[in-house]
Amino acid sequence: MLVSFTVTNYRSFAEKQTLSLVAGAASKKNNHFTFKTGNSFAPNLLRSVCLLGANGAGKSSLIKAMYCFKGMVVGSIKNQAGDQIPVKPHLLQSDFCRQPSEFEIIFIHGDGLYQYGFSADKDRVWSEWLFLKPNKKKTAIRKLFEREYNKIEENYEWYINDTFIKGEKVSWKNQTASNVLFLSRAVQLNAEDLEEPFNWIKKHLKIIESTDRLSLHFTSRQCMGSETKKKQITSLLKSVGLKIEDFKVERKDRDIDKFPDEIPHHIKEILAEKYVIKTYHTNNKNEAVLLDLEKDESDGTNVLYCMSGPLLEVLENGYTLIVDELHNSLHPHALKILIDLFLNPKTNKNNAQLVFTSHETSVMEKGFMHQDQVWLTEKTDNESTQLVPLSEYKIRDLKNFQKAYLNGRYGGIPKLKEFSHD
Repeated sequence: MLVSFTVTNYRSFAEKQTLSLVAGAASKKNNHFTFKTGNSFAPNLLRSVCLLGANGAGKSSLIKAMYCFKGMVVGSIKNQAGDQIPVKPHLLQSDFCRQPSEFEIIFIHGDGLYQYGFSADKDRVWSEWLFLKPNKKKTAIRKLFEREYNKIEENYEWYINDTFIKGEKVSWKNQTASNVLFLSRAVQLNAEDLEEPFNWIKKHLKIIESTDRLSLHFTSRQCMGSETKKKQITSLLKSVGLKIEDFKVERKDRDIDKFPDEIPHHIKEILAEKYVIKTYHTNNKNEAVLLDLEKDESDGTNVLYCMSGPLLEVLENGYTLIVDELHNSLHPHALKILIDLFLNPKTNKNNAQLVFTSHETSVMEKGFMHQDQVWLTEKTDNESTQLVPLSEYKIRDLKNFQKAYLNGRYGGIPKLKEFSHD
């Protein structure tokens, strides 16, 4: 369960900005918008959050920050000496160009609430920390580990909790290079007490940078592996208004030996995997007609097919899904149905969460999403992004707010200058 994500000095973000999924007083009593966590630090969390904002206001930068954060946790153990860390500081203010980027995530999983973060530039991790607030009442916050680089001594100062972290701690520290996260290295070296937070970030935090980058593979594998999954996916596609009666999936892999030798074998395996999906429709004579999904169906239908498998997996397992530009190629009606899968406790029985960016203001219609669930991305005069919760504005009528938003009163759309061509 995602509680919050904080980013500082990354891409369009300069000053520290936090996206919070903690339910406010007005929304926490409605289980259509929120659910209970069992942890006193964040007793109620939102099921879904939407980020609205103009092009270039920083919506995608936030998703990229989350993607960078997860990529470091999962992949930094692969770094060799001299490999650069893929952070991108805010470049439009000189004070930030030479400073490290910082990321922090708070989430609830298993035994309690975890607070984990790190700061890094392209050359080294400058600091890293992990805290735990157990779900059990009347328990204090535990510092599990902390690491800070001392510029004067040119080495790291360490703290690792001997009471709650067991194992070869000295060995883990010695094998953690300056461009590698300690959490990642320690888990690789069998630090069992750190597996729970690591696994949540790796397995439970799902990030889709763009629906345009989705492939058919995941949904197709699900369909071929389970008739039940195939029926669920078909039902989902019908629920958004698609006139698809059924579909069949065939796997027709390409010859892996025909790919150039310089391509690594694991990449060849991915490129060789090929699916052909046929959709069943009924014509005016009540006859079955087969269409090729990729060739004959719309972009929106392809996006919905690609999204359906991951969406059902997230809902089934209670994962947190982050999606940039969820509205792409989707009708507003279809978009709202997908969001409602997370808002409805009957379809979201395991408290899955959805965080998405969009330009589609229909999500602000009265009764669909609570104002606690809407955040605005705005650019300041110094070209840095701010995250502003809609709840900061005193709004009585969301319909009127929607009109005001589209007129630019809340910084949600760009200020357009007159264009002339001489």
